[in-house]
Amino acid sequence: MITLLRKELLEAWRSYRFLAVAAVLTFFGLLGPLSVKYMPDLLGALPNVPDGLADLMPPPNASLALAEYVENITLFGAILALLVPMGALAGEKASGTAALVLSKPVGRGAFLFAKFLAHSTTFAVGVLVAGLGAYYYTGLLFGWLNPARFIALNVLLLFDLIAYMSFTLFGGAFFRSQLAAAGMGFAFLVSLGVLGAVPGLGDYLPAALVRWGLGLAQGVVGQPAWPALATTLGLVLAAFGLGWWVLRRQEI
Repeated sequence: MITLLRKELLEAWRSYRFLAVAAVLTFFGLLGPLSVKYMPDLLGALPNVPDGLADLMPPPNASLALAEYVENITLFGAILALLVPMGALAGEKASGTAALVLSKPVGRGAFLFAKFLAHSTTFAVGVLVAGLGAYYYTGLLFGWLNPARFIALNVLLLFDLIAYMSFTLFGGAFFRSQLAAAGMGFAFLVSLGVLGAVPGLGDYLPAALVRWGLGLAQGVVGQPAWPALATTLGLVLAAFGLGWWVLRRQEI
């Protein structure tokens, strides 16, 4: 298992997967506090902008910066969760790499779990770097946030992204096409969005973790989203179990 995990992490490093995820999340993470701070000035400096438009924007503050940060990380993190893992399993099946690895005394569950841990680590590093940058610039521009609450926000953001990543990653057990694996992840993402519109059901879905984390970071006392956390973990376990079950019955 350790050997498999080292292989996956080394591959992530050599393929610049770590760098790509960290760079994208950091760029859009920093864009949150910076855009909140300087957007009114930018609008005021642009030609042909209606007078008073900048005055209609709410005054820049740390709460708005946090909201922008969370929105950017969830949006672009979800896109990365579809694109980054889509070839991890499906691509290796198509190229024959998976058959080579599984011809050795390697369990298919360990094979899948190593990929899951490596991709989770990749996203954890990306969220960590993005979070550090956003924390610094938010503190510098608006005032320093409670570090424990900000850490909690980022942990919950990571759980949300891992749920999306899991269905794309383990979707590769069903297909040899990378696009089909990404399509499975996209279908999962859309399904959660549709279900989240059902009154009362959204409190049990991964998106509730994001709302919970944002409220914590903003200092808003709200209802903890423990049911959503349980659902998220259950979805990840279900994706892994289904992928393992399918892979066991395939001739790679």
